Amino acid sequence: MRDALPLEVHGLTRRYGRLVGLHALDLELRGGECVALIGANGSGKSTAVRTIAGLLEPSDGSVRICGHDPHAEPGGESARAALALVPDAPLLYEDLTVRQHLELVTLVYGAGGGDARIDALLERLGLTARAEFLPTELSRGMRQKTGLACALIRPAALLVLDEPVVGLDPPSQALLVELLLEAKAGGVAVLLTTHQMGFADRVADRAIVLAEGEMLDQGPWGEVRGRAAQRGWAPGDG
Repeated sequence: MRDALPLEVHGLTRRYGRLVGLHALDLELRGGECVALIGANGSGKSTAVRTIAGLLEPSDGSVRICGHDPHAEPGGESARAALALVPDAPLLYEDLTVRQHLELVTLVYGAGGGDARIDALLERLGLTARAEFLPTELSRGMRQKTGLACALIRPAALLVLDEPVVGLDPPSQALLVELLLEAKAGGVAVLLTTHQMGFADRVADRAIVLAEGEMLDQGPWGEVRGRAAQRGWAPGDG
């Protein structure tokens, strides 16, 4: 029996009443590979990642993370343990400092390295001076970096990021590229949504273009990027 892939999605559909937010998405993602979901606002990108991550229930179809269904127990616990999510709006505890968030994640997920690893990640993300700050004391970019740190400090087979560059300045975006390339080199599968084609140029191996919940195009990143340019559609191409 073959090893389970980090992510397998078949016929994934999510309806909101009569509105179909996502229709019959198929996707397989291997370790060390990055797939970018691209499309205009309302195309279904966030619906896709939220349903894959278990935050929304699918109306139809299936999701498997390392062979486990995130929407059903007891497999859901194993699926959640294998997935690290960075949502478009950071989900942080108001009464925990930046450092305490990382300490909590390392405790819950049994991440090794302790304080030394936390200190190193804080330093790399430029968060050392804000380590004892609460989320309400942080800028949008610093909160985003804290969410990224929480995802990167823990072991994961699948890293899911929803518009990860929003709120990040160009140097921070370049650092995120480095971190994602390192994660891929370590065998982590990466699924991300973005409007920034230039950012995806540096990390994506494949792309799926969504429009009104439907898959409009898919394939190797460069080929999809070229076809998007031919159609005159290349959001955030800066």
